[in-house]
Amino acid sequence: MTRRQYTVAEVENLIPTLEGIFTQILQLRVGLRGIERKLERAGVTIEVDEESEDEMQVASRSSQGPEAPDVRHARAVFRGFYEALSDGLEQIRTLGGEVKDLDMGLVDFPGRRGADDILLCWRLGEKRIEFWHPVDGGFANRRPLDEGISRTPSQMD
Repeated sequence: MTRRQYTVAEVENLIPTLEGIFTQILQLRVGLRGIERKLERAGVTIEVDEESEDEMQVASRSSQGPEAPDVRHARAVFRGFYEALSDGLEQIRTLGGEVKDLDMGLVDFPGRRGADDILLCWRLGEKRIEFWHPVDGGFANRRPLDEGISRTPSQMD
């Protein structure tokens, strides 16, 4: 199956949407970390099973016997936050992006440089697409855009 190739202009049009999604994702991550700390203090360890066929399962193990109501509530809130975060990541995938680093807000989109497949690289806070890297490279291999990069649909082969 051929992956869609994006131009710089197409990805730049997505930046406001990406910023909104990442703002929510990062807020959810802060909330998740806070709930995890609260549960750890209560002697509860959270395990996330994303491989479950039905839906994401959040299991907890308590070292202190049955769960108290506040622990059950915290676990339910954790699950809701986690599912919302997963939904945000899915929104980015639906847009055509692949999240490479959640903490950095790093997303790659497939593109072209001449006849070569590349990844157009966007990082949260950047207002334009200014970098690319080879498909087998990563953030450390980011290079400035050049004349070989497809900027608009009319420049696509």
